[in-house]
Amino acid sequence: MKSGWPVAFSILILFLSAAIGMWRYRGPEPLGMSAPADRPSAARMRKTLIALLGNPPQVHTTGTESGEQFLQRLEDHIGDLGFQSHRIEIPWDPEGQMRHPKGQVQFLPPDAVLKNLLVTVDGKSPDLAPILVATHHDSCRWGPGAGDAGSAVVALIEHLRILSRDPPNRTTHYLFTDGEEYGLLGAYALAAQETMPFRAPVFVLNFDARGTSGGVPMFETHSNNQAWVDVLINHLAPPKITSSLAVTVYRTLPNATDFNVWNGQWALPGFNYATISGAHRYHTVDDRPEIVSDRTLQHMGDQLESMHRAIDSLDAQAIGDLTVQSANDAERNAVFFDLYGITVIHFSELLQKIMALVSFVALCIVWFWPRKSGHIRLFITYVICIGISIATGFGVGWISKGILLTTPWRTSRYTPVDQPAGLITLAVAFLVTTVLLEKFGGLRLRRHESPHRLTDLNWIGSTALGVLLAFLLPGGAYLLVVPGCVYAMVRVATRRPTWAAWCGMIAMAALVGPLLTLLVQALGPWQQPLYGIVSGLIALTTMTVWCVEKEGEIRGDDRANAPFPNPNESVL
Repeated sequence: MKSGWPVAFSILILFLSAAIGMWRYRGPEPLGMSAPADRPSAARMRKTLIALLGNPPQVHTTGTESGEQFLQRLEDHIGDLGFQSHRIEIPWDPEGQMRHPKGQVQFLPPDAVLKNLLVTVDGKSPDLAPILVATHHDSCRWGPGAGDAGSAVVALIEHLRILSRDPPNRTTHYLFTDGEEYGLLGAYALAAQETMPFRAPVFVLNFDARGTSGGVPMFETHSNNQAWVDVLINHLAPPKITSSLAVTVYRTLPNATDFNVWNGQWALPGFNYATISGAHRYHTVDDRPEIVSDRTLQHMGDQLESMHRAIDSLDAQAIGDLTVQSANDAERNAVFFDLYGITVIHFSELLQKIMALVSFVALCIVWFWPRKSGHIRLFITYVICIGISIATGFGVGWISKGILLTTPWRTSRYTPVDQPAGLITLAVAFLVTTVLLEKFGGLRLRRHESPHRLTDLNWIGSTALGVLLAFLLPGGAYLLVVPGCVYAMVRVATRRPTWAAWCGMIAMAALVGPLLTLLVQALGPWQQPLYGIVSGLIALTTMTVWCVEKEGEIRGDDRANAPFPNPNESVL
């Protein structure tokens, strides 16, 4: 067919966007032992990790002898840097202490004592409110915990080394909690005390891990976060991996971190970081030092150093303004997302609602202005296309999941093939849906000769869903609102649906392509039908590109390129 090139080119754009995201999200180039003293070094962190875990690496759970030995080695390393550490020991009380409901406290040794470790680095300006940096030092019962959370522990130690050479402006507290693997026990025990063990921090940076490779996303922040996000979000270390959608997805998962306590119990503003790639080694005997990626270690250290430096540079007036804005009764949250880890785009939820509504109204005007018949017929075509996209995507995903169930990993929560299996499902579902839509759409369009109006209707449906999500699920609505806004602006400004379709599709590919990698890493292998449906709906959006390209093939002219056709023309 003459319009085959738009199909191929649109597929290429989406696949290229996903490939760039996957490449960027690997993490930064690791630095060696000769790295500058003021920079985190993956090589130095790996050396520390091996020393802390012992040879061979030891499981170090709460209330065990090996856990005490690990803690002593940690104290020794901190002492070698010239800092004193302070234990905050709290006997575990199963009747009176809070814990996360997913915690397995029944496996906790009897008469266990929670041994939290606190290190304080005095700032040059002790009158300024301090910063809290936190992780947990205990491992799970099944493995030595090199990734979870040894990678975070050594990032904190590496940052202590940096500050030992150049003290910060603000006093900084480093908190290594105990009993996290049993239900955030150490963090909850601290929160239950009458007072905090330090002056109320201005911000908390929490680090954890649910994997052993890849970059380290900032995946969670506090509510009413717009003021802090506006000031800090672009101080994430490159690649800047983050999305307000991640908060929504994370809260559907059974996972939890100590950030639940810092934000939920102490009401502290903050950012939460964790690596999520390589999750098949999470809570297993394979969570060993040699498995942890150098890029992961480097990014963990870079994230801490970069964000701490940004917060530390804020003066008392700036912090006061942020605190006042965050304490406002009217909750203001930010919508944010990175572009290939290069920069983070952020705006308010209110602005997103305005963008969604304006785009929807503008496209409705374009659609209804000709006042011609055929609306119902085209709407039926559009609904059928949606059905094809969802059914095809679900079918491909169901088949993919069935294949995985025949493998030795069928009882595993995560598998070594999580990412390739998920991405293959997404690719196959997209290609099969595109073929079916092209065949069905080509037949219908030749019959009705109204491709540009079907394209407009497709984007009206997308922006309508964007309006709904902007009010109900604002953290992820940008995936529809931003491309819909781009399409509407180009459509109205140029009066060329072909240009608008290409611009909208490219905007969608730039947002969705890289995010697919994180989606597969976050949800694991058993959501294949969901991946298929998502990919099928993406194919429905890319259909708008080759759909309008059929205009010339069908009509032989460009008269339908104007959004407000001549009323005397017979254009549906």
